[in-house]
Amino acid sequence: MPRLRTLAISVALVLGAGAAGAQDADPLEPGDFNKGGRTAFQFLKIGVGARQAALGEASVAVVRDVSAAFWNPAGISGMAGPEASLSYADWFADMTYAGAAVGGRIGAATTAALSVASLDYGDIPEAVVGPEADGRTGQSVSGGNVLVGLHVAREFTDRLAIGVGAKYVHESLADYGVGTVAFDVGTTYDVGARGLQLAMSAQNFAGAVRWLEEDQADRQEGYDVPLVFRIGLAGTIAGADGFVGAPDGHRLTASAEAINTNDFSERLHLGLEYEVGDMLAVRGGYRLGYEEGQWSLGAGIAPEVGGVRMRIDYAYVGYEFLSAPQRLSVAFAF
Repeated sequence: MPRLRTLAISVALVLGAGAAGAQDADPLEPGDFNKGGRTAFQFLKIGVGARQAALGEASVAVVRDVSAAFWNPAGISGMAGPEASLSYADWFADMTYAGAAVGGRIGAATTAALSVASLDYGDIPEAVVGPEADGRTGQSVSGGNVLVGLHVAREFTDRLAIGVGAKYVHESLADYGVGTVAFDVGTTYDVGARGLQLAMSAQNFAGAVRWLEEDQADRQEGYDVPLVFRIGLAGTIAGADGFVGAPDGHRLTASAEAINTNDFSERLHLGLEYEVGDMLAVRGGYRLGYEEGQWSLGAGIAPEVGGVRMRIDYAYVGYEFLSAPQRLSVAFAF
């Protein structure tokens, strides 16, 4: 158990800083309660997809393709046919994070998608708690997180879609591991003017998880799964059906998203995307309420090869004290 505690604390510190960016930028006022450090499975708050990251994660009302499975199950209703996406990120402390999704239509008004994601901790130098001045053993251990999900969305009208999702998540560290099932629900609504889209999602409904074995029930302590609530609004600032005109094929979209979790205070994400002829896009975003990972930039191209529409996206998120993670995504629409 001493070894587990040492490793768990080390990994939790890195994951907590990376996934949440940081705790609130403003000091706590008297009487405020800091909710940080109350949840396990922190990897569930790492955004999957370079396009979403470049938009400052203000994407719940913008992204309507198979990659929306990681953000809002209703967003996959935007698929017109079979799609697949792959995403990769060099995460902090030599960790790597990868995600993939595949899906398509299973009826006139129904879409479905499968998603998988994995966070690999890499090799971690082992240290134990003891009387020695240096507790390092010279050995290494590893661990990681895995997610496997199924998501279904249905269009109830030409404007309203509702989606649900179920996923199995597992976390391992050295010889210890724990898994659970979590559920998502979300909606998207097309206002029908100025390209306005409204979306909401609630992710990771699950019970508490426990690390200790059954024979240690008297020492068990449960940890919640990060419960994430999002509400977003997006609209066309310039372009066809926008608030102002733009040259043919040019479009500027703005998005805003409020997020609340059970282990941090409320935050706000803002994003801009400028598209040229459905072939090139440049993006930028800003996240309020974070001390790290506040701003982001990215770009994407969408060539068509052999009748298959591809989209290649890149995102850079700026960090001051942590190595800036860079993301790359590739998507296919058949």
